Amino acid sequence: MPRTLPQRSRTLMAALLLGTLGLGTVATLTAPAQPAQAADYTGAQAGDLVDVRIGDVRPTQPALGYDEVFYKLGRYTMGKDAINKKFGDWCEANGQGDVASAKPGARLDDPTSFTCTVALGAETADTIAPMKTVVVGPGGTLYLTDGHHTLTSFAETPDGGLDLHVRLRVLGNLSSLNEQQFWAKMIENKWTWLRGPEGDAVTPEQLPKNVGLANFRNDNYRSVLYFGRDIGYTSGSLPFQEFYWGSWVRDAKPVDLSGWDRGDLTSYLATVRALTTAQTGLADGAVVDSGFTAAQLGKLGQWNDGKAEGKGEWSKLAKPYSDAKPGKIAYALEYRAANLPVTPAAPTVTAAAGEATVSWSVPASGDRPVTGYTVRLDPVQPAVVDSVAAPAASASIVAEVAAPATSHRFTDVPAGEYTATVIAHNLVGDSPLSPASEAVSVPAKPDTGASADADSGSSAGADASGTADGTSSGSANAGGSNAGGSADGSNASASTQSSGSANGSHSGADAQAANGSSAGAVKPGGSLPVTGAADGTGLAVAGALGIAIVGGLVLLISVRTRREA
Repeated sequence: MPRTLPQRSRTLMAALLLGTLGLGTVATLTAPAQPAQAADYTGAQAGDLVDVRIGDVRPTQPALGYDEVFYKLGRYTMGKDAINKKFGDWCEANGQGDVASAKPGARLDDPTSFTCTVALGAETADTIAPMKTVVVGPGGTLYLTDGHHTLTSFAETPDGGLDLHVRLRVLGNLSSLNEQQFWAKMIENKWTWLRGPEGDAVTPEQLPKNVGLANFRNDNYRSVLYFGRDIGYTSGSLPFQEFYWGSWVRDAKPVDLSGWDRGDLTSYLATVRALTTAQTGLADGAVVDSGFTAAQLGKLGQWNDGKAEGKGEWSKLAKPYSDAKPGKIAYALEYRAANLPVTPAAPTVTAAAGEATVSWSVPASGDRPVTGYTVRLDPVQPAVVDSVAAPAASASIVAEVAAPATSHRFTDVPAGEYTATVIAHNLVGDSPLSPASEAVSVPAKPDTGASADADSGSSAGADASGTADGTSSGSANAGGSNAGGSADGSNASASTQSSGSANGSHSGADAQAANGSSAGAVKPGGSLPVTGAADGTGLAVAGALGIAIVGGLVLLISVRTRREA
């Protein structure tokens, strides 16, 4: 059941809101006689402070600056503070100032194990102002308008998680509106951010359903702007302030970011300095993004707020991790270094006719589990090209394999000698390339002349199954190349996510065209694109073939593994 703020503190909250708006006299607010049921905040009003399970709030933005979260997690897990900073962050988010004390072994999910400088019920306008904010939507659901990075950091902390509770301040109640009206009002009030890291449009339906790092895309522009706080601009109460600045960095290109190395402290600091210098060089009235001017977005009049390089916020930011009080970027880099997957051991390869199975061990990756692998099969000598039209002998074959798999079977491999390598991925980044495996010889695959029709529903060597309506399906993930097809030419596979129509069109992971062809971008642990031709044939560089005869139509069905020259 959500808890609302006592009457005295709600009066202070009203003073904060109305005083900011210049509305004069403040009326005393009375707490509702009947609090709303758990997970239903329909009765909450603007200014209320509600106790919330963080897994119950809905995000209103599609991306995070991962490095901001990595800074927080680095400080929470590798910090040098006398009292862990996570307790201070929780107290601030809860409207209780800073941490006052913490017992040995204190945990974030046990508020009795630490105390805050301001007791519950003794909140002031100053302690309420930095609290994270929500809007009440249809059905009493809470939509987060500020605090995505903080709540995600709490969710990712070992003693946090989605069941952790914290109080949030209500900006407004729109629960009487339907979904369409609600989102129209959210957009009108600028209480949602519907752009991806590259400026791509995002619909409300595409927003994450929960906080947590894996639910968001990474926005590097948002990260670098976070580290520029109080150097190039000051953080205010405008929701999504850093995203507006990030759009300026991406679209206006005030500095050249081509040399930015996110893994190097010197390079990172140079990038922050260049951007914040460009920020402070803007005229106050210069429009930055969405009609907001530089002044409205908190631009400072002078770099580092007029302080010398060895003082102010820049001096704090520039400190390396070896310092007694490391800077934010140093914490982020230290966390990343500790949680990247280490170099995988050399994989092993076993060969059969036209096949190679690559196996590997899961590398260590700190506190962040491995999410997938890039597995590569490279020829070490020209493959034998027989009468069957085979790919070029110099082609490498690459597969993206999702964890927890630790092996992958490549099929339709041209005869020849091969080695294999593996790269591991997690949310922090990629491991170095593994050493190559021992070379193995792959024998030629016999030409069986495999085919399938609607009666037999199968094709030898293709791992495909067929039904009377011409459909076939299979999975190519760690189990070879499979194909699926239907009477209209569609096919699907777990690892290729391809689909087609009678005109031979296919869709990949990220892109689709209606003219009979498409391509998808390959992602770690994701899917591989397949192309299709307008004559109904699906074409790729390697894979299994199946033929389905339906109503006089001959459909060539193909799902392939990606090959690289």
